[in-house]
Amino acid sequence: MFVLDTGVLADLLGPAPSPALLDWFAARPAADLYVTTLTEAELLSAAARQPQAKRLIAAIDDMMDSDFAGRILPFDSAAARDLAAINARSQLDPVTAMLAAIARANGATLATGTPEAYAPAGIDTLNPYDPR
Repeated sequence: MFVLDTGVLADLLGPAPSPALLDWFAARPAADLYVTTLTEAELLSAAARQPQAKRLIAAIDDMMDSDFAGRILPFDSAAARDLAAINARSQLDPVTAMLAAIARANGATLATGTPEAYAPAGIDTLNPYDPR
């Protein structure tokens, strides 16, 4: 099970996604790929500030409703407890810590282009841009 972070999803939504990311994404069963409500909120917030907001928000809504239906993880009580444990030992920014907590609470690996940003959280990460 992989949780895709905001940067990964933003790249997939962009006009020219990374070929390495597309290869990684295509090689995974859809059932193994999850997103979080935090990532959904970050994407929608960024889209709302753009001149083409309506089109971008529609694309995000379509992605969430079709590509990730039933696989959007919330920040729930289990994640809150994991967040407390992460915050007790690190100084991560709040959204990074919350994404890490959701991944940890769900026993997932976080797919991110910046695994070093999540290192203090002590969670499993994978860089889908790195073919190794």
